[in-house]
Amino acid sequence: MTENVITLEFVVPTALAIALGIALSVSAVYLTDRYLFPVDQLVDQLEANSSRDPPLR
Repeated sequence: MTENVITLEFVVPTALAIALGIALSVSAVYLTDRYLFPVDQLVDQLEANSSRDPPLR
């Protein structure tokens, strides 16, 4: 009986918290890449713009 209580109070919530953290991390990366912009594309644009702009005095 004691083992069932320990399982219900500690192991199950810990497993759910880990699963929720992994799901939130994966979905955050997916949504950022899908709806905002790919980071590699932004870096390429910044490098292209910096090479075209004249140096500041």
